[in-house]
Amino acid sequence: MNEEIYPNAPIVLMVAEIKHTEHGPLDEKQSRMISEAVKGTLPIRSEEVEQSITFPSAPDGSLLQPQVAQTKVLRWSSRDRRTVVTVKPDVISVETTQYHRYEDIRQLLEQALTAFTSAIDLAGVTRIGLRYIDEIRVPSDDDSGVPKWDEWVDGSLLGPRDVEVGQGLSPAENEGTSTFFGDDATMLVLRYGAQDTYVVGSTPQLRRPLPSPGPLFKLDIDSYWQPDDIPVFDPNRILAIADKLHDPVRSMFEGLITNRLRNEVLRRG
Repeated sequence: MNEEIYPNAPIVLMVAEIKHTEHGPLDEKQSRMISEAVKGTLPIRSEEVEQSITFPSAPDGSLLQPQVAQTKVLRWSSRDRRTVVTVKPDVISVETTQYHRYEDIRQLLEQALTAFTSAIDLAGVTRIGLRYIDEIRVPSDDDSGVPKWDEWVDGSLLGPRDVEVGQGLSPAENEGTSTFFGDDATMLVLRYGAQDTYVVGSTPQLRRPLPSPGPLFKLDIDSYWQPDDIPVFDPNRILAIADKLHDPVRSMFEGLITNRLRNEVLRRG
């Protein structure tokens, strides 16, 4: 069954991330192979060095000298910098703030993975994840400016609103996490809650046009596969697992929203 594509969907960030055994820096030839594969969508290549600092400790618990590590990061981005493929020594990812449908991201991921495996020999894959972040914005029903969220999202997300706490205390904000375990090393983590600040900002590496600030409801769905062993890095199997991870994401989202949200917000372009 085809998924309905909402003209006013609330998704602000989608990430497909493949973690794998570590490799050395890509040389120019290897980098060109990836550039050639994604140039139709992501023609802009950039490179930077990320630094991280660790504070190791001795056996007696005393701190040793901080250790600084440098990591080469390669990126291929669209001209508007709203879709990016990133390659690090142990990760390849696709990120977009301009999501339309899963098939578009899957195609781009397939191109990157195929070129990647042609350019470099990897021992195996350690984690596959799909993450969808929604910022749901709706009109207020009164002059308070605060939406009545039970009209727009499932009441189970709204916490203990009617509990008598005493001492003049009343609910100010609500944030929760739910974890779901599946078969074959799959998991889904849902983070949710009402807030006033952006969940996802705009960066030089991944741009996002920001709407006016105001109340929103966050749905952050992370669907992933993390086996105990380290399977072979096979693009076809990776894509098949990504497909499996995508199915519960859509089911989860649809189960957490109301028909009012669908009809009055999501279906209005």
